Amino acid sequence: MSNEKNQSLAKIAEQCRIDKKNGLFKSYRDAYRSAVGSIFKNEVSVEQLENAYYNSKLSKSNEPKKIISIPIMITQDMRLKLKGLKYSSEEIRHLTPKKANEIIQNQLINKNPSLNHGLNQ
Repeated sequence: MSNEKNQSLAKIAEQCRIDKKNGLFKSYRDAYRSAVGSIFKNEVSVEQLENAYYNSKLSKSNEPKKIISIPIMITQDMRLKLKGLKYSSEEIRHLTPKKANEIIQNQLINKNPSLNHGLNQ
């Protein structure tokens, strides 16, 4: 079955499911049967509609997801980035990994850098 036809079937199957949710049918299968008889004149099966619907949901869930990870500790690389944003070793020592990650992601420059910043750090 062509991808274009499968997408059309998926849209019709989605509409069938909406009709069922709106109380027009007792079950999804009843809604699919109605579509098969009235729209497709039995050229498409209920199973094909179901498969098209579920395949469309699978393809949407396979789209790349943006994953944000927060380390369980402040890494050396993070320390260097924080120092570049004018945080002292003492200030970094008191940050949680989550807070350090937020500072780095948002490029929050320390507004009150300590006088010791950059000296033997």
